[in-house]
Amino acid sequence: MKAKKIMSVAMCMALASSVFAACGGSGNTGNSGADNGGENASADGKIMKSIADIDAEALKGTTVTLYTHMGNRVLGEEKKDENGNTYRDENYAYLKHLAERFESEYGIHIDLQVNSTEDDIRPLLQTADPSIDIYTSPNWSIEEWQQYAEPYCTLDEAKELYGDYASTMYNDGTYIYALMPAKTYNNAVVYNEETLKKVGYDAVPTTQAEFETMCAKLREAGIDPIAMHRVENWPLATLQDFANYVAGRNDAYPSMLKSDTPFSDSEPMGKTIKMYTDWKSKGFFEADIYTDFGVAMDVVGNGKAAMMLFGAWVVPQIQGRCPEGTDPSVIKFAPAPDFGNGQYVMAAACDSYAINKGSDNKDGARLFIEYISEDAQYFADSGFIANKKGVTPVVPDLYKIIDDAVNAGTCKVLYSFATNQNSMNNEAVLTEAGLLADYKYVGNLFDVIDVTKEPDWAAYDAQVETQNKAYVQAREDLGVKWDDTLN
Repeated sequence: MKAKKIMSVAMCMALASSVFAACGGSGNTGNSGADNGGENASADGKIMKSIADIDAEALKGTTVTLYTHMGNRVLGEEKKDENGNTYRDENYAYLKHLAERFESEYGIHIDLQVNSTEDDIRPLLQTADPSIDIYTSPNWSIEEWQQYAEPYCTLDEAKELYGDYASTMYNDGTYIYALMPAKTYNNAVVYNEETLKKVGYDAVPTTQAEFETMCAKLREAGIDPIAMHRVENWPLATLQDFANYVAGRNDAYPSMLKSDTPFSDSEPMGKTIKMYTDWKSKGFFEADIYTDFGVAMDVVGNGKAAMMLFGAWVVPQIQGRCPEGTDPSVIKFAPAPDFGNGQYVMAAACDSYAINKGSDNKDGARLFIEYISEDAQYFADSGFIANKKGVTPVVPDLYKIIDDAVNAGTCKVLYSFATNQNSMNNEAVLTEAGLLADYKYVGNLFDVIDVTKEPDWAAYDAQVETQNKAYVQAREDLGVKWDDTLN
């Protein structure tokens, strides 16, 4: 029997300007993290360093190299000029501007490198290349975090500064491997207000029935109701949060471990996958698949599509893509409808920064990350909310609709499910069953329905049965089960 324990990555869709497919992994989850923490811990067992703990004067003239997938915050947002040509608006290059302010203040240069995928930086991390100091990859397995990332602090240290949000950072139960100093609302409804008005709606409906009626009216008007970008699989992972909204609790994904029929519509995950697939059969997603995620954002910005089901991180990007002369505030962010158990929104720590274990300027890296953690305006510009104790947050306007609903009690907040043995065992089972990589547990079902033909729900049900059997067999092979004492 081989034990496979993989960190839950459900929250990562909200945390980056691009999100990649889940990385698999195997091995013992806890050992190497504990060893790394022990090597770097002070006499009192603490790892966290504040700005005051670091000898900034001794670091003057050095360079910190940061690899990031957040290209828009380095190069600026992609926009279209009056002739339809694409250009980068550097006013939106918030990370670049922050790095310049840091260099002016501390005399330490930040070399910003944009990587498209995790594979661009994995070879550097595998060889402990000192040329990479910080990276923002959102989607490693826990084993990869332990292998490549310097433990940033203990989970307890993070809780002192970031409260309950600390548990939603990448951790193995003892150590935080990537600091996430901001918070965000996870996947909800990002929409173009002017587009909804074309079919008679001023806002996103609060019930599933009315939401689906609106989508049908949009389709009849020749407007794509929901832009997804299905060429890649990662957009389907937003479904994990929507399954929580369907269930009215935050454990819809890990609690698959409890069931012998997790993909049946009697269970939250299966019910939500079928809901998405039914929306597909009704034409609620784009008929002609957008070949690039940037195109999917463009069409919401220009009104050819009405919505996306993503997190707050995508709002400023779409606002930056609105046509010249369009008020960017037409792009708004609202809670998902009530799917039968109330209206909810997921909340999580976000904007991850990890230090390469092979870095030769770890103090410089820490100094810059701590500098980032205290710049509330940088987070607000990026679509997040500063979350560090002692830092006064600047709340972006994009959160107003959700904040108002939360304050009114009509929408409740759910924290992202903290990584524990139950969540890791669920992903181990999905991996063993061959269903985790590329989100096949969703994609295999979603792709059964061919929108060019009459929906074949018998074929869908057969795939549900196949996946249920594979899941149960993998769970038995691994010898794992849900542990109620952990929750």
